[in-house]
Amino acid sequence: MAGIVSERRLFAGSCAAIAALAFSFAAISAIMYDLKGEFLLDNAQVGLIGGAALWGMAISQIGFSSLCDVFGMRNLMRLACVGHVAGVLLLVTAGGFTGLFAGALVLAIANGVIEAVCNPLVATLYRDRKAAMLNRLHLWFPGGIVIGGLAIWGLSLLAVDWRVKLVAMLVPVALYAWLLWRSHFPPTEAAEHGAPLAAVFKAVASTPILWLFLGLMMVTMSLELGPNRWIPAVLEAGGLPGILVLVLINGVMALARANAHTILDRVSPPVLLTVCVAIAGLGLLGLSYAEGLAQTILAALVFALGISVVWPTMMGFVAERAPATGALGLGLMAAVGSLAVGVVTTPMLGRIADSHLLEAVSPAAIHSVAVDARAQPGPLQGAAQAIADGRASAEETRDFLRRATAGEAGPQVAATAGPLLHAGENRSGLLSFRYLVPFAVLVCLLLGAVALNDRRKGGYAAQAARARLDGNG
Repeated sequence: MAGIVSERRLFAGSCAAIAALAFSFAAISAIMYDLKGEFLLDNAQVGLIGGAALWGMAISQIGFSSLCDVFGMRNLMRLACVGHVAGVLLLVTAGGFTGLFAGALVLAIANGVIEAVCNPLVATLYRDRKAAMLNRLHLWFPGGIVIGGLAIWGLSLLAVDWRVKLVAMLVPVALYAWLLWRSHFPPTEAAEHGAPLAAVFKAVASTPILWLFLGLMMVTMSLELGPNRWIPAVLEAGGLPGILVLVLINGVMALARANAHTILDRVSPPVLLTVCVAIAGLGLLGLSYAEGLAQTILAALVFALGISVVWPTMMGFVAERAPATGALGLGLMAAVGSLAVGVVTTPMLGRIADSHLLEAVSPAAIHSVAVDARAQPGPLQGAAQAIADGRASAEETRDFLRRATAGEAGPQVAATAGPLLHAGENRSGLLSFRYLVPFAVLVCLLLGAVALNDRRKGGYAAQAARARLDGNG
């Protein structure tokens, strides 16, 4: 009985830790505008603060995943707790960009530690149903965003300072600290089998199925997190508050993850992944063609349903089919996906959106704005003249619209330029999702091939059992 209580406490603490991680994402996203205004940050500085959440977390995952068996999972979770508190304190006491960046980076490192520990912990606790229980664990990422988003929205209605919104994330931090600080953690599977760290690295290097899924993880996380950076803003242009849109999408994901175990009792992880990625691709395709609020929300919900269980099911597959890679294998899975989104996908979608922005804007309307701006003394007169004369490049025209919308040619020109810019960014942002659809098709083909290979060799359960016996994927 004591073992069951300890197992439940460890799992509950892991769920609270993932919720704290998610709350930090929601909180940082919600305060970015406040930071820009209060500290007079430019877009590059804001991007550096926000970007730390991805690459800082990825580096932390890689580093600490290999240290779970060296320092112990309990000590690492204590480190994560200290990191969360320190990150919040750095942010709320920051006097400028340096303090804000340092705080965001410390939070990201703490989040990476949580991922590095909780994934192998749950895989160790539930060895016979890893994929199902990892889905239950990671329903608390969208669930945490739902809870955090609603809390932040409520605090916004009270017009509280942005620092209060950050301090609110310490509530789930206190919860997982209470549950885990003194708990007894089991050794990971690799440590239990007496595998030294060198053997774990060797297993990672010599397990083909892990390397296949590392590549697939880069694409599937790009399919999920790349568009999710854009979807709230796109729907906000349709009249919905961005934070509530985030709540809506992540609510669908949480419900799907809560019920994933019932599906996995009937179909194998590769089959579920193939179907889900196909649905996500359809959602992205629908978004790229959506006209109006109803179509956009419907397509976004299809996308959310499709991508909802992909991340934890991918992790569960590797835990079951490459157990010898241990915590390091799971840490690499999470890390490479984050790096791909931060370094490749997000900038790529931005460039694609920029290249199509002017296609959704009437040239005559832009010309009219340029003529009005040309008559206003200020820094935009030269650019306005070039557009009016037909000499401006696409890049110069986009820059003109953004600066005019910001008010550099006066409030009247801004009132005319703003709707044009927003319409263009809305349409081009949706259109950029179409470029991800071929990658979804490629992933479906590869996952389908894995499912067929499993069937040919006796089924997924037989393959997972074989992997547990021989220690190779």
